[in-house]
Amino acid sequence: MVVGGSTRGTPTERAVNIGPVLSERLRSVGIDTLEQLKQLGSLQVWSMIADQTPGEECVHTLLALEGAIRATRWTAIGQNERNRLLDAAGLR
Repeated sequence: MVVGGSTRGTPTERAVNIGPVLSERLRSVGIDTLEQLKQLGSLQVWSMIADQTPGEECVHTLLALEGAIRATRWTAIGQNERNRLLDAAGLR
C-alpha cells in the first residue's frame, strides 16, 4: 500500500521514537515519511501495522507513533491523552 504516492519529505527513521524496526514496519505498510504518518494519524497507522503483525503490536508502538507526530518522546504524552489513544485502539 502506498500512501500519498510520494516519498518526498522527512524519512520516518529521522523522527523521534522511530527506530530501525518501527521504520521498517512503517515502510511495509507504505509509510516512508513523517508527513505521511501525520496525514493518516497514529491510530490508523498503528492499525495498519497491527494487521500485518497480529499479536506483536503493543501500547508502546502506538505511543511511539503519536510521539513522532508530536515531535516529542512518547513518555511526554500526558496520561489523559495516552488513555484516550489506548481506549480508541482497544488496548485497555
